Amino acid sequence: MARRQIEVVLGDDPLPVSLPAGIDRYIRKFPVVGRDSLRFLWRDGAVWLAVHLIREGGDRIVVRAAEADLPRGVTAREVDVLTLLALGLTNHGIADRLGTSARTVSTQIERLLDKLDQATRGGLAALAVDTGLLCLPLPGGPAEDAPAIGIVELEAAVSGRPVTPPKRVSPRYPGRKPLRVGVLLPVAAAAADGAEVLRGATLAVEELNGVGGAAGRRLELVTAEVDVFSRDSVQTGLAGLFGAEVDAITTSYGNGQDAADIAMVAEYGRPFLHTATFDEQVRFAESDPQQYGAVLQTCASETYYGAGLIRLLTELEARSLLAPRNRRLVSIEADTMSTHVTTEGFVATAGRAGWSLAEVIRVPVGAADWPAVVRRLQDLDPEVVMLTHFLAQEVTAFQREFLGSGLESLVYGVYGPSIPDFQHSIGPGADGVIWSTTTGTYDDVLGRRFRHQFAARFGRHAGWSQAGAAYDQVRLLAAAWAATGVRDAREVVGYLRHWPHRGVNGVYYFGESSQSTLSYPDVTPDPSMGQAHMIYQIQDGRHRPIAPEPFGSVATFRLPPWRTSAPSG
Repeated sequence: MARRQIEVVLGDDPLPVSLPAGIDRYIRKFPVVGRDSLRFLWRDGAVWLAVHLIREGGDRIVVRAAEADLPRGVTAREVDVLTLLALGLTNHGIADRLGTSARTVSTQIERLLDKLDQATRGGLAALAVDTGLLCLPLPGGPAEDAPAIGIVELEAAVSGRPVTPPKRVSPRYPGRKPLRVGVLLPVAAAAADGAEVLRGATLAVEELNGVGGAAGRRLELVTAEVDVFSRDSVQTGLAGLFGAEVDAITTSYGNGQDAADIAMVAEYGRPFLHTATFDEQVRFAESDPQQYGAVLQTCASETYYGAGLIRLLTELEARSLLAPRNRRLVSIEADTMSTHVTTEGFVATAGRAGWSLAEVIRVPVGAADWPAVVRRLQDLDPEVVMLTHFLAQEVTAFQREFLGSGLESLVYGVYGPSIPDFQHSIGPGADGVIWSTTTGTYDDVLGRRFRHQFAARFGRHAGWSQAGAAYDQVRLLAAAWAATGVRDAREVVGYLRHWPHRGVNGVYYFGESSQSTLSYPDVTPDPSMGQAHMIYQIQDGRHRPIAPEPFGSVATFRLPPWRTSAPSG
């Protein structure tokens, strides 16, 4: 017959029936004692259980119990004697508590000295404490004036006596080293994005630590604030994380999109997860998988933004939800490498769908002349404006100018409107804006739960992109650490590469050779293996997913309030 072996987390209600009656009072009082760990023996009829109570991660208590044989022929009564001996009782004191004679106790101690190869009473006491040969309940009941050892404190707690934490007399021996997640946080012009990243990562770490961390180790965030437009700032931030010996690094687009930064990360040799949506960087990493294999873009690249727009326009027309006034497009791009979406491929895709690119307007990242840009739009009068600027304050400035222009164009933003500061700044003026992202939070059971937990923790709603992306990055790492036991960074990266992970922003799967996730539906037709290229429209202050199916419904699209032309029947 198999022996009992039990593991349960305190708080489960009820405790397993395979635990003996009465022990639950001791288990539930363990948090009062304030110790990290406590071992004792418990007699259940003719069977002994070795019980181990462990504090893991704040208030989480793990109970492990297994049937055990007493060593070297030690009897049940001799366990009682050992327990009381360890409390410092004399032979007479032990005899009084056990209802026997001092001579009998003396004989029992002599036998114990022989069985356990000890020469003195002190040796027996030390051995009993060291090996857990102490039993509960305490023989004879709670002991007054006993030394402040764990089983005495627990017995006092169960009996309702006040437990005074003893003065610490032992060194603070280190526990298991925490797993350190380095987070490269954008600040300055990109501070709103950085705040989303920090909150998402923080929520993931707190939730994971609440259930014991990963691979039995707590997680710890180590942050480095960087100005993504300053190469020196990015490299200083990376050096700080390296110096902190972090076990992995996560970021949004905080790596600055510079090959030299990627080389620094590769040299460090730990997993580096980012959402820079930069195809050139992905190709660079894939060119030398031996060197850059740990650099993973946890989203698809910017090359799919244009294709997503044309796919949406085609479907809107097919459903008679949009009657274009003309078929002209204008692209407004921030003058950074990863926002150059208007490629030859995009122009060709648009042309096949009957759309023409009227102009590409490039603006400096922090000093765009939006009135001049909007005047040019008035000259061109496009049906659709594609805005690839990623800073919320710049997207806000554009939208304000646009709303006063009288233009009726559809506005299709790339990522920027996802940051809550955009909507907070412009209010109802955001209604009607369409925007897309290659890493967007799904409006499903997981996504709604994440958003609820985020709001409860931080008192504000999460944006629909970076908060979920940062949350998922930490959970991706935790899953890999738990599966591999954190033995080697290469094994961790191998796990990340080969096993899909379903997060709140979709499915992360890299396969054998890719350094970025699969985009659905552009790269994979299987939504269970990719991240959907999410497209949302802001309606009545809410971001409503409108594509792709099954994560959004184009039927929910509305013409923006600045549009007077109705769709044809």
